[in-house]
Amino acid sequence: MATIKDVAKAAGVSVTTVSATINDSAPVSAHLRARVNAAIAAVGYVPNPVARNLRLGRSRQIGLLVPDIAAPYAAGFARSMQMTLSDKGYAMFLASNGGDPARELTDIARMNDHQAAGLALLPAGLGARYAETLAAAIKCPTVIIDRVIGGAPFDCVADDNALGARLIARHLLKLGHRDIAVIAGRTGNSVSDERLEGIRATLAEAGHPIPENLICRDHPREDQALRATQDLMSRREPPTAIVTIDTVQTRGVLQGLKSMGLKAPDDVSLISFDGLHFSAGFDPEITSLDQDISAIAEAAAEMLIGRLEAGGAAGRETPPRLLRLPPRLIVRASCRRPG
Repeated sequence: MATIKDVAKAAGVSVTTVSATINDSAPVSAHLRARVNAAIAAVGYVPNPVARNLRLGRSRQIGLLVPDIAAPYAAGFARSMQMTLSDKGYAMFLASNGGDPARELTDIARMNDHQAAGLALLPAGLGARYAETLAAAIKCPTVIIDRVIGGAPFDCVADDNALGARLIARHLLKLGHRDIAVIAGRTGNSVSDERLEGIRATLAEAGHPIPENLICRDHPREDQALRATQDLMSRREPPTAIVTIDTVQTRGVLQGLKSMGLKAPDDVSLISFDGLHFSAGFDPEITSLDQDISAIAEAAAEMLIGRLEAGGAAGRETPPRLLRLPPRLIVRASCRRPG
């Protein structure tokens, strides 16, 4: 196996010059850098990244932790994040924890052991103490994706859920809907809470507040959304439109309607905050918000790299930043005027 001394001999330079070229630890002229790089290729030298990280006291590896890599949002984000980081000279680890906060903490500990320079985290946990738990566990600069965790000392990139709620509510109101049901996710999840409250506020401002019996709280699973749909559509005065928080619930609503011999939009309009891959494969295609996954990944990478370049053990020397990215409403076939 070729060594750094072999490279130095082939290039006709000192070992110090080869080291400075590889590690960018000292100025090297363009002429010498070209000679060293040619010699590296000629002798087949492969730098040891672990040893390099130990020498420099840092790595160029970023850990990405997601609840479920099979979920469309997580898969799309991982792909875009990896490409963005690669373009900036960073490698990416990936850990999928199945939505288990305990496994998430184990993965964070492993990332710490492998000296990850930073973390990008799609959180798995909930609760008032979750922010404290994360702050104690994480040892490097970190950016939180998608969900806002109150009190956590980390940067965050998330959708503008208030804007998304206004776009959805105004679209339904414009079509003439007044009896609008919402199937919400877990209470305490900022994504679900913000989307539900945004819908409620927008409809109330328009003079059409949602009755409590049309809000189905804590229904994050597909089977729960299915049963909620059956309940809503069995009523003497069923809603004319149903709003879902995410993809999983939308699948449940479609199954619930099918089980009753009903269909959107003929029997009820259906609209979702979560628009990933809804333009194909669903019958009908679902009117939904379009999330720019590439923009979210790029913004998260920029935030994280900014913290890394600023230095510090955990990048917490300046207050955490929150960046909201605006979604777009894509009108498809699942909504129409009531009646």
